[in-house]
Amino acid sequence: MKKILSVIFAAALVASMFVVGAGSTSAADDYTIYFEIPDDDTLAKMELDSWGSTVTVHAWNDAGNVNGDWPGAAATHVEGNIYSYTWTADNLPTGIIFNNGDNGVQTQNIDGGETIAKSDATKTVKNPAIEWGKLYKATGEGAEDGNGNTNVLVTATDYKTEESSKAEESSKAEEESSKAEESSKAEESSKAESSDDKTVGTGDSSAAWVLLAVVAASLGTAVVMTKKASSKD
Repeated sequence: MKKILSVIFAAALVASMFVVGAGSTSAADDYTIYFEIPDDDTLAKMELDSWGSTVTVHAWNDAGNVNGDWPGAAATHVEGNIYSYTWTADNLPTGIIFNNGDNGVQTQNIDGGETIAKSDATKTVKNPAIEWGKLYKATGEGAEDGNGNTNVLVTATDYKTEESSKAEESSKAEEESSKAEESSKAEESSKAESSDDKTVGTGDSSAAWVLLAVVAASLGTAVVMTKKASSKD
């Protein structure tokens, strides 16, 4: 009976591990994008007001608005002028716009479509597509939307969160420390070898002097014995 209970308990434990793993996979299906508020000088060149500290995201897909009506939902502050917004895999948008809470400043559509350039109404500009994990930054140029408003053109760049940056710095520090330690060990080993060489050299020199002393003593003994022999004769 105890063996049967043990088997059942083990099976339940294994099943719970699979459940936990499934939950982790679900959490990993979240998608995050980042946005950097453009500075005042960049906006001034486009004759736009300062962005301010409000960052909201309007998102949509074929079914309609993903996170409510315009101007959307608040983004999450990450660090400095960087904000983020996250969606789940079962509710992904096909287009987004970062804006300052319907206060007059917004980005172009981020949807992979096209926008009319502000500087040349005959020229169209390719909209950036949504790329998860990327940071969207102002290019310094503006574009006119269908309502005649100037939108901030943005481009997607690589971005690392503060945690990943710290982890990378820590990894580099460990690598440098390891290299320094290896270098120190190599230097100590080199010094030890050099010391051994000197010891060997000293040992060889001492042996030579001992040999010379033995030869000298032998010659001295031979001379003394020769004199004694001569005296007897």
